[in-house]
Amino acid sequence: MADNSIHKVINKFIFAIIYLYFFIISFLIIPVGDDFFWWGKPGHFLLTHNFFSTNPEFGGSSNGRYLGNFLEISMMHSEILMAIIYASVITLFIWCIWQLAGKHLSLVAALSFFTIIQIGHIQSVFLWLAGFVNYLPPVALMLTYLVWLERYIRHNYHKLRIINFFLALAGGLFIEHMTLYQIFVGLSSIALLFYLKKSVRPALWYLTGAIISAAIMFSNQSYYHTTNEYREVTFNLDKYLSNFIRITHFWIITCNFVIIITICFSIILISWRKFSKITKWSLILPAGGFIIYYLWINIYLQNNYKINYSTYQFKHMDPTLAIIDTWVGIALLIFLFGATFFIFKGINNLKVQFCLFSSIALCVPFFFIGSPVFVREYFSSLVFFFIVGIIYLNKALVYYPGFFRNINRLLWIIVISSYGLVMSMMITNFQVNLKRVDNNEFLRESEVLKQKVPYPNYVALNDMLIMQSPEYWHNRLNYEFNDYFYNKQYK
Repeated sequence: MADNSIHKVINKFIFAIIYLYFFIISFLIIPVGDDFFWWGKPGHFLLTHNFFSTNPEFGGSSNGRYLGNFLEISMMHSEILMAIIYASVITLFIWCIWQLAGKHLSLVAALSFFTIIQIGHIQSVFLWLAGFVNYLPPVALMLTYLVWLERYIRHNYHKLRIINFFLALAGGLFIEHMTLYQIFVGLSSIALLFYLKKSVRPALWYLTGAIISAAIMFSNQSYYHTTNEYREVTFNLDKYLSNFIRITHFWIITCNFVIIITICFSIILISWRKFSKITKWSLILPAGGFIIYYLWINIYLQNNYKINYSTYQFKHMDPTLAIIDTWVGIALLIFLFGATFFIFKGINNLKVQFCLFSSIALCVPFFFIGSPVFVREYFSSLVFFFIVGIIYLNKALVYYPGFFRNINRLLWIIVISSYGLVMSMMITNFQVNLKRVDNNEFLRESEVLKQKVPYPNYVALNDMLIMQSPEYWHNRLNYEFNDYFYNKQYK
């Protein structure tokens, strides 16, 4: 009992540090592009017109993402509010991953999410407010529901059931695919609880909130007008295949090589101890092959191709290589589904099967998007794939307790060092940015900035110089103390 109490105190201290870390990081984020749109008169116009306009200048910003849009405007006008929301959402997000992934390495692994994922996700979700407000909160809210659902199933523990209603109601007002997926999660939860002969009320509250939030979102007139040229929806099979081969599969599969290698390495460790000779080698050999391939392809891509950060596509990609990599990726998914259903059998392991399924299902809506195709759309898919990776690693380490202690220490050292490095780079970027924008040619004559910050990877859109706003920085550089709580200036 004493050891358990000490661990609880340590964990609370760790999460307090996490909250403080991201509270500070929020002040170091350099706004980019759409952030200035929502800060200025266009954002104010949409706010006062139900986030709808037929004016093509508003592009994809005319939509039913009511809570996401409102938070973006609010955060751009209050840095204190921004810090509170930013730190709270990310801390909740990390806590949920820790809870869902189980014991052993889950906490340090959950913390590693911020530093080991693709730089495209770090740029466009964690370090871009316009991306953050629409992609992180709905995932965090859904994971919170899944944590409580698991506790209810395993220990008959639940909070006030009506909280599930508000989790779904809020979670469905950020991004369309998560709005729809909430309904699927609610229906699946009801079916599972019915199968387990437990009360379906917690899931019914969640489903009700999901349906109402979907009705609110899709009541926005923007979804029923065709004047918006920003988004192109297509039902052309050739377009699906082209996007998947040239763009999508890299972000869904190939570039997630850390997770892929972790899962395949775990499959090798589990198979070596758990299965007979034939079964063992039928899992070990392909897992080893995928480890070698994805190490090689990512090194090759990094050394031979650059990413266009305005479209998040590889420049001048060899079509043959892209096709080969696509087929390898499909083979990997087939292998992972087979290995998962073989290693994690039974209803008690439904969580890992659901997370693997979700990592694919959440990508499907974007096969119908002809343009634009970016990386942030696949963020929610990545989250569930990441959870699968931690569950696999925890499962493997059960068979190797001595190895667990060593890798646990190593991971803590790596994660703490990575967080310190990111903070250092963000501080440097912030200081350099304040100097470069405090320039008369930029502020008064609206000329484009002449230099990037030292670490452009840690700025959205790779710190494209044309994406900075003289009007915003003219206002921001003249902040008084009260402006940090709320600045009422609109340009």
